[in-house]
Amino acid sequence: MMPAEEPPPAPADAAPAEEEETFTLTTGVGFRAALRLQDSENPKKIFGDQWFDELYVEPRFSGRVTKEVGWAANFQASGGTVQGLEVRTLDLYGQLDFADEFHIWAGRLLTPSDRSNFSGPWFMSPWTYPGVYFGGPYIGPRGTEELGRDTGAVVWGDVGEGMFKYYLGVMDLDGNPGDPAPFSQSPLYSARLAYAFIGKEPGFYGSSTYYGSQDIVAIGAAVQYQNDYTIFDEDGMPAVRDDLLEINADILAEFNLGGAGTLTFEGAYYYFDTDAMPMDHHFFVLASYLTPEMIGIGKLQPLVRYQQAMNDDTDQTISQFDVVLSYVMKDYFAKLALAYTHANVSDLGGGTDQNLIQIGFQIQQ
Repeated sequence: MMPAEEPPPAPADAAPAEEEETFTLTTGVGFRAALRLQDSENPKKIFGDQWFDELYVEPRFSGRVTKEVGWAANFQASGGTVQGLEVRTLDLYGQLDFADEFHIWAGRLLTPSDRSNFSGPWFMSPWTYPGVYFGGPYIGPRGTEELGRDTGAVVWGDVGEGMFKYYLGVMDLDGNPGDPAPFSQSPLYSARLAYAFIGKEPGFYGSSTYYGSQDIVAIGAAVQYQNDYTIFDEDGMPAVRDDLLEINADILAEFNLGGAGTLTFEGAYYYFDTDAMPMDHHFFVLASYLTPEMIGIGKLQPLVRYQQAMNDDTDQTISQFDVVLSYVMKDYFAKLALAYTHANVSDLGGGTDQNLIQIGFQIQQ
């Protein structure tokens, strides 16, 4: 009878797994400046005066406390413009990131509206933001009037690594809800859906160009509602008070044609059902081309954009045409832009058509 084999020695106590370090801090900064050439006394004339109509720096901070808990705080300091020196809070919000498909962010953050707002001026090819009419009003989704941000909470999710995204926001929660009417405002409800047929767009934010890094065909749609939305005059008194319904839709198509360069097409349409907005309809379309090879330290990107807004009740129509030539040195992070703009705003009471040139410089990291 063979003796039984000795049992294997007991394994040594495993060393306790080191707890993963999750606390992180990320910093960044962005800088934009634009010199404007336009006659201040006769806005139809390009030359005559020059001044910086954009000059600002954005310090950016974000961090994670745990894998699921994070925060962001971004600021803007501007100076040298007609408004003088000004420091503003852009973003100040906390993040609960339970899964790619389910997040809750709350504080001061981007209003979930259109692609342009998720891109901002930093991640789009035109130099000026759509809906900004020189010599006229800003026409855009509710909750984007203050640098695209408002105070509230957003539930959002990313399905299929950026193939489909949804956003549900309750915004304008700093609208003095405890004050008596007409000084108080109800919350703004804003929802958006986005789907990419080609390519993927993961994460909360978005872009209006990928500079050829991927082919993309994506659509998005949003709806907003606010009860008793109020416009205040210069003295802080209610001027217009009305329920607001806003609907918009957008499309982005970009194709890298290899040695033939990169083509980009974008369009968006907005409908406003309220007396508290200056226009009832607004749309823009653009097309751009990015050269395939470097010319010096960058690539050239010519672009054209047309936008128009209409008021059904007054039959007023305003429009704007932009031609931009950008020198893209590092995608979103370093570029120069030379832009010509013609704005037809004479249909507005007292409006004067505008012609101007902007020379812009953008860097960020």
